[in-house]
Amino acid sequence: MAVSLHEHLLDGLSESMKSLFLEKFKRNKFSKGEYVFREGDTGDTFYLVDKGVVVLKKFIIGTVEKELLIAREGDIFGEFSFMDKRERSASAYVEEDAEILSLQRSAFDNFVKQYPEVGLRVYENMVYILVNRLRQTNESYKSAVKWNLEITGTQKLNFHYIIDENISVRLELVDNRVFEGRILQLETSDAGHEIILINNAGQIYMIP
Repeated sequence: MAVSLHEHLLDGLSESMKSLFLEKFKRNKFSKGEYVFREGDTGDTFYLVDKGVVVLKKFIIGTVEKELLIAREGDIFGEFSFMDKRERSASAYVEEDAEILSLQRSAFDNFVKQYPEVGLRVYENMVYILVNRLRQTNESYKSAVKWNLEITGTQKLNFHYIIDENISVRLELVDNRVFEGRILQLETSDAGHEIILINNAGQIYMIP
C-alpha cells in the first residue's frame, strides 16, 4: 500500500516494518457526501487517508457544525476513540471521493503482541500527532480569547477571564436579541466574532 505519511505515523520504522504494519489495515472506498462515522457513534478504529479528502466536523447547534480538521492523503483521523474506545467526538464527512485505510484497536493490539517494539513506536508517533493537534487547538483558543470586545459605556471585557471563571453574562445584540449564560468559546472568522454560549437550561447558542 503506497501511502504518503507526512504526519510521522511511521517515523522510525524500516520499510519492511512499514509494509508489515500497513498490511493490517482494511481498505474502504467512500463517495463524496458519505460519512465515515458520525459524532456520537461508538468505535475503536482509526483511519488513514490514502486518496481523497475527509473533513472532521463537530455539531454545535441546529444545523451548525464547526470544521475541526481537513484530512488529506497521509493524514490520520479517529485516533481519539481508537485510544479511549469512547463515542466519536466529531463526524467524518467525505469531501472528495476517498480511499481510506482503517485499523481496529484489536488488530493493533495483536500486532503489538507480535512486534512490541514496532507497535510501541507507532503508538508513540500517534501520541505525537495527537499532542501536536491539541497544541494547535490550544493556540487557536489562546488567539481567540485574546480578543477584547468594546461594550458601549464600559471598559474592555476580558473574555479569557470570563471563560476561565465560568462567569454568567448577558449579551444584548443590536437586533434586540438577548442571550444569558456562560461563554464556552470565542472564535474569529471571516464574518467577525462568534461566541458559543450555554444557558442555564443547557442549551448552546452560537452568536451571531
